[in-house]
Amino acid sequence: MDLVKKTGTETGASRRRRLRLASGVAFALAGLAAPAAAQDAGTTTLQTITVDSGEDNAKGPDRGIVAKRSLSASKTDTSIRETPQAISVVTRDQMDAQGVNTVAEALRYTPGVHPDPNGYDIRYDWLYIRGFNTYGTMWLDGLVLPGDPSNYATPSVNAFALERIDVIKGPASVLYGRAVPGGLINQVGKRPQETAHNEVGIETSSHGGVEGTLDMTGPLTEDGEWLYRIIALGKNMGSQVDREREKQLMLAPSLTWAPSDQTSLTLYGYYQKDRPVFSPRFYPAVGTLLNNPNGQIPRDLYLGDPNAEVFERDFYTLGYEFEHEFNETWTVRQNLRYGRSDQNMFLVLVNPVFAYQPDGHTLNRASAISDDWVSSFNVDTQAEARFDTGALDHTLLIGLDYLKASSSTNFGNGLVGIPPFDLLDPTYGEVDIPVPDIQRSGLQKQQQLGLYAQDQIRYDNWVGTFGLRYDFSDIESANRLTGTTVSNDDQRLTWRAGLTYLFDNGMAPYASYSTSFLPTLGTDQAGNPFKAQTAEQYEIGLKYEPPAGRGIITVSLFDMTLENALTPDPTNALFNLQTGKQRVRGLDIEGKYELTPELDLLAAYAYSNSEILKSNRASELGREMLRLPEHQGSVWVNYRPSAVEGLTLNAGVRAMSSYQTDSTYLPELRIPGRALVDIGAEYDFGAIDKDFSGTRLRVNVTNLFDKEYVSHCLNTTGGSCNYGAGRAITASLKYSW
Repeated sequence: MDLVKKTGTETGASRRRRLRLASGVAFALAGLAAPAAAQDAGTTTLQTITVDSGEDNAKGPDRGIVAKRSLSASKTDTSIRETPQAISVVTRDQMDAQGVNTVAEALRYTPGVHPDPNGYDIRYDWLYIRGFNTYGTMWLDGLVLPGDPSNYATPSVNAFALERIDVIKGPASVLYGRAVPGGLINQVGKRPQETAHNEVGIETSSHGGVEGTLDMTGPLTEDGEWLYRIIALGKNMGSQVDREREKQLMLAPSLTWAPSDQTSLTLYGYYQKDRPVFSPRFYPAVGTLLNNPNGQIPRDLYLGDPNAEVFERDFYTLGYEFEHEFNETWTVRQNLRYGRSDQNMFLVLVNPVFAYQPDGHTLNRASAISDDWVSSFNVDTQAEARFDTGALDHTLLIGLDYLKASSSTNFGNGLVGIPPFDLLDPTYGEVDIPVPDIQRSGLQKQQQLGLYAQDQIRYDNWVGTFGLRYDFSDIESANRLTGTTVSNDDQRLTWRAGLTYLFDNGMAPYASYSTSFLPTLGTDQAGNPFKAQTAEQYEIGLKYEPPAGRGIITVSLFDMTLENALTPDPTNALFNLQTGKQRVRGLDIEGKYELTPELDLLAAYAYSNSEILKSNRASELGREMLRLPEHQGSVWVNYRPSAVEGLTLNAGVRAMSSYQTDSTYLPELRIPGRALVDIGAEYDFGAIDKDFSGTRLRVNVTNLFDKEYVSHCLNTTGGSCNYGAGRAITASLKYSW
């Protein structure tokens, strides 16, 4: 029974019809099973037969660790095999099996992504893709989140609220507008499901504390016209740093109205309250990466002060997703969301410029204060048409999206009245910490309007993907202290073209070209606003999906170049010029394969050859890009031994070569390569007794051998380094029904 069009894409309404049909067939066949009385009479009993639709949902939930479809890379429900670009998907099942608690942890086994470039941090997801920083430019459900690379209010979405994480490698501006050239991370939230499912859980860790979770979904009405989902989380957990606490509340309700197979409307919200007790990560190089005659600084040493340990962040979103299928050809969609995050901070940290006093064990400290907020209003309206012109099958997408975003920053540092800190005799809370004056205050307002069109054309086994987008970007940056305002106006055409050939044996070679743009804030010494940074990428690759079995393997070679990068002004280092040029060439290999019903395998490797081609800073010209290791690889195995029903075991290793984080490229500050081992186990108590069905205990150990490593160091004199995450043992008990 062919329930899906041969074009490889389908609308949401078509997908709902397919799933309901499959469910109905399964129910009908299940009804053929004879009742107990007939069994007693000796009649033949038919086994319940479940019909699988055979296709994944492009937004999840996915079965196992393999996702075969994605909405993120094309904004249409398209097979990953047919998409001419490297895409990595972390499914909910993979996140659960690996026991992840953050988006950064979920991407530890994704090639080309540096998951901890700033080290262990309980506040933010610091992520680099192919050498480019994504902080402040993250997506949720296809819409950019409120954020700013220079704003401390930038939020991090709790991974428990997500169904999957899609990573698009390389330029993605043709569909999304402003984006870092290295790639785009689209976090896909959990949505109401037609099948009822409820889950509660509790978790603790070797650092102490407790976390509770709730996830409930299903129909509100018998006909399935109304669906709901409620996701909640509360935690007060310890960390690898003494005194530090990770405190958070999260609530994510959603409601779907589907009056027919052709129409659906989902209303959703998200609220997250963060109140951590936080120790700023400003360790000096001497005593961490470099040797200190007085002894190394312990990784668990708290460097803050209880009289100044305020970090408060409140983040919320409200939005809807609408879809209506007019006929077999036309479908319209509109996604709209408003989001805002407010943050208040008052902390004590090691002096980032001059850390040590002459004795070599007393640290100078400073205070920091910020009162920031970010907001965004997004609306993305799409019209999708599926039609034929002779022998060509088309999936045409036309869209218009609008973004209005604001970023308010108020920041200050202070040195007066901050007591020093003796590593050999640490004391806390002895004096009141004076609140510093605000030294930087700004308000940034951005509006961006983008018109885009994409056509996915299929002829026989050929699939061509062609897209164009034109953006209008207007950014106003006001300095509240000086009363000056700078405007950055950009108009930019971006495009991509890709071609894939689908062999019957599952192989799919492809080639593509894509461009991107990223509006750049600020001015040069003469007061001229910066132009947008632009990038282009050539990519060739091969994707493989086994005709029988469940798996996907991707190999991609790429060459990406960034223009208009900022470099220091040689006449005044306080200003920049826009004369820089950077290039990254590399290889990505990723395979996810469910080899047998008992064994899943994940393997990945990334090779990156980067070079700074143009720069006004002599020390970096011709050198590699910062925070981009040349080699990165991982292997992870998930095993369900048939000899022990209900048991699942997993283990993995993730490694990367050395890299630089210091802009002066001092050899002694090069971050050494590292390899870390993770293990886990889960047991379903339903294997012992059906009365315990749905009760699962999971234990995960990350960095099993507790390897101590430094993730970055910016200079030799100040507090500019941070440790990576040490060993953590988490145990969770979940019950689902």
